[in-house]
Amino acid sequence: MLIGNIVITNPFIQAALAGYTDRAMRMLARKFGCELVFSGVILDKCTSYKPLFERPNYIIKDDEHPIGAQLLGTEPEQMATAAKNMVKTGYDIIDLNFACPAPKVLRKARGGALMAEPQKVLEIFKTVRDAVSCPVMMKLRIGTDDSAQAKENFWYIAENAVKSGVDGIILHGRTVEQRFKGFANWETIKQFKEKFPQTTIIGSGDLFDPADIVDKFKTAGVDGVAVARGAIGKPWIFRQIADVIEGKAEIYKPDLKTQGQIILEHFEMLKELYDARKCIWYFRKFLSKYCTSHNTIKKARREFVAIRDEAHLREIIDRLYGC
Repeated sequence: MLIGNIVITNPFIQAALAGYTDRAMRMLARKFGCELVFSGVILDKCTSYKPLFERPNYIIKDDEHPIGAQLLGTEPEQMATAAKNMVKTGYDIIDLNFACPAPKVLRKARGGALMAEPQKVLEIFKTVRDAVSCPVMMKLRIGTDDSAQAKENFWYIAENAVKSGVDGIILHGRTVEQRFKGFANWETIKQFKEKFPQTTIIGSGDLFDPADIVDKFKTAGVDGVAVARGAIGKPWIFRQIADVIEGKAEIYKPDLKTQGQIILEHFEMLKELYDARKCIWYFRKFLSKYCTSHNTIKKARREFVAIRDEAHLREIIDRLYGC
């Protein structure tokens, strides 16, 4: 998979997830074979706040390359400035978010709301592309809704972005209006790749099961897939995808003890990013996903919901995972 001048051997990436894809989650994805990871979604205005890049979570280390920054904003010049700031910080790829369906984002006319303004989307892209020398991608949905006008806007954006030299498009197979309801339309993603065969197209949506992910990838004929929610609390999914692609008879599945060790490794990395009190509170949303791979999901979830501090966490891991 080629994104500008960056070659990715495995056809999968860790998608940007606001509030999740910090350094800890990114490094775990790398551990299990994911070569390209993204930061959480970053608002363009925030990149002008210099102290932000002094925080541990925003300091890009040598072991994180290649890494992409996904930007959210509405003004071309401000987005261009943000892109330059991110490249200066150490990011290798800029991804422009025109897909986010979160109500608080849409209320500010950002993210997916911009798909109703194709000219602005293209102006933002061209201004950012001219401002940086690294690859520039964009993330899209298949329209704001199912209306004829929304579909027309979607294809107009895509055609002109490709003509203007976009280095890759991450396409989620739902409309903005759908948010995460229903099922992602991978048939449209397939049609999209067929229409733009020379452009790197990365499919997104409903990527949870390794075998199903590979089936979607092959059927749609895309260059890669962007795993988002499916990697929360399951970083080993990337190794599983690779195993399926390689046709291995036995797909990697960590036993309980190994799962417990991964959870503790994740927590240790979080301690380097956040203070102790926030660390426990923040980690709960990951634990609620990790426990779905436990033999007794409900029991594990009850235990993790009540977690008080690090000692309590370690006691639960020892008891439930045997490590």
